Amino acid sequence: MKSKGIVFILSAPSGTGKTTTCKILKQKLPELKFSVSHTTREARSGESEGEDYFYISQKDFEDKIKRDEFLEWAKVHKQYYGTAFETIDRHRQNGEDILIELDVQGAKSLRDINYDAVFIFILPPSLKELEERLTKRGTEPPEIIRDRMEVGKNEIKQYELYDYILTNMNVEETAENLLSIIRAERCRKEIYEPSPDLSSLLNSKVNA
Repeated sequence: MKSKGIVFILSAPSGTGKTTTCKILKQKLPELKFSVSHTTREARSGESEGEDYFYISQKDFEDKIKRDEFLEWAKVHKQYYGTAFETIDRHRQNGEDILIELDVQGAKSLRDINYDAVFIFILPPSLKELEERLTKRGTEPPEIIRDRMEVGKNEIKQYELYDYILTNMNVEETAENLLSIIRAERCRKEIYEPSPDLSSLLNSKVNA
């Protein structure tokens, strides 16, 4: 019997390098599934519908909320983000591990209901480095960057929500550390599925 897949929740302040880290992880672990969230924000340069996000209107998003179609949802930087139940459940039942990229609000909402998942948080080396990365993007005006910095500071304060903390000094190294966490979680005894003969042996009493 195949065990259910593991859900990995990955969060990071905007500008920490989460997206780049995940792209490297996809290359290192192609069998890992990645959840595609819904959002009301516009696509950035280089993003694709159905690969990075499902881009929908605010009305469509709010209709989905009313129909209780989201595992979690949150409003961040005045835009909605949400993870649909259907995708996650399908992968788990097929025994496939899945990684969900969530903001801290979304991760907290899952913690609050004791959702069965492994929670991982990526931090920048410093606040100064975070601000420099946001500025180097060149995609947002200074006032938006200031807003993202304030949100990021509040998110960092909630690090205790997470099981693992990674500091992104180097994206290759961070991706490798993330891969190590996933491999270790797959070996936990709680999800071990022995063969029938081993199961019988493991459930028997140890001879004195």
